[in-house]
This record gives sequence, structure tokens and C-alpha cells, in this order.
Amino acid sequence: MTKKYHHYNKCGCQKGQYCHKCKPQHPDQGAIVQRVVCSKEVQKSAELLLPAALGPLSETGVNGITPGSLIGGIEQLLGLTGGALVNIRVSPDFTAIQQEATVIKDKVINMGYIPATLDVVVTGGTVTLSIPVRIFFQEHTDCPGARPGDQIIETDPVVEADFYQDLLTTDASGSTVVNLLLFKAIVCSHLTIYRPAIEKNGELCDIDSCSSPDGPVTIKSP
Repeated sequence: MTKKYHHYNKCGCQKGQYCHKCKPQHPDQGAIVQRVVCSKEVQKSAELLLPAALGPLSETGVNGITPGSLIGGIEQLLGLTGGALVNIRVSPDFTAIQQEATVIKDKVINMGYIPATLDVVVTGGTVTLSIPVRIFFQEHTDCPGARPGDQIIETDPVVEADFYQDLLTTDASGSTVVNLLLFKAIVCSHLTIYRPAIEKNGELCDIDSCSSPDGPVTIKSP
């Protein structure tokens, strides 16, 4: 006799599904399909440096910190001399975004990065140095019913919005502002989580509904 499990049973069968020891009776009479567990749009924020700024600083500075001393310190770090530094800007490569997704219980962890360069602009508008960087993003998305071992399909990332800011700017009074947030982008993709199931008489039952992970799941990174 086939036993009807309710949605709260330990085997993972959904309400209205007929299961026997976590699998339908006579599985050879059913069809193996891919059951969609969760399908969601995910927005991720990628930022370079901190959402803050130093200044505004007049030429006399504040507590000994002047625009000249700050710029001089940055030049020293970059190996520049003689007040050559004009600015530092971010140049992202949106065509080469990398991303990975990991399923844990009832949630998907999505990580990735945007490859970019920090372009050092010197006197005359010349870019004298381009430092390769990776601008990371991550997002944790609720996905009720998901579990380790589920399969993932993720669409190619789409940049919905971006923000650029030079390292050195001036305010309305002409005082220097050193910006620590140089770049921000909102990246969107669509996640679909699925697992194999047996379909019989219009009902679904997970094939591996009694399986469980052994130990913590390793989070994937690009």
C-alpha cells in the first residue's frame, strides 16, 4: 500500500505527493525530470574601497593634514615624485565578470568579481600606471527548500547601474576632497535551482530526498 507523506515529513516529499521510503512505488513507471526548487533574480553590489571621503581640506589643512601631504603620501606609495600625480580612476571590464554560486540549506551564496584597473593619471593627462584589481561582490539569497547537492543554472551577469568617482575632487569652495569610494556597480543575474525527481500521475517525488550533506559545504569562488 502506498503511503501519503505530508509536506513536513523528513523525507522531503511535498504535500500531495505519494512516496514510499522517500521514493514513489514502481519508479520504473514514472519519468525522471528536473524539478525546479527555486528561481529568483539576484542583485549584487560591487564596490571598490570604502563609502567615505577625507575632507574637504583647505590648503592649510586640518591638524597638520593638508592636500599636499596626502597627495605626497600617495605619490610615494606609487613611486612618483615632484607632484606628478593628477588623479586615480577605475576602469572596469564588464565583459569579463566572473561569478559562482553555492547552495546551502534554504539559501544560495553567490560570489564573484569585476576585473578592473586602477589608472594613475599624471601631469599632461597621461596614464602612467594601470594596476589590475578585482572588485568583489557577494549576495545571500533565500531559497526555501534548497539543499546542498542541488544543481544551479545562473544567467550571464548584467550591469544595471554603475558609479565612478576620481580619487581627488574639489567641493564648491575649491577645497580638496579625497574620495575613498571610487567605484560601485549593481550586477544582476537570475538563479534557478533544480534537482532530479520522478514524475508519476502528475506528481513529483525527489529521487535523493533522504540524502544529507556530510559536514560543512565548501563555498565556491571564481
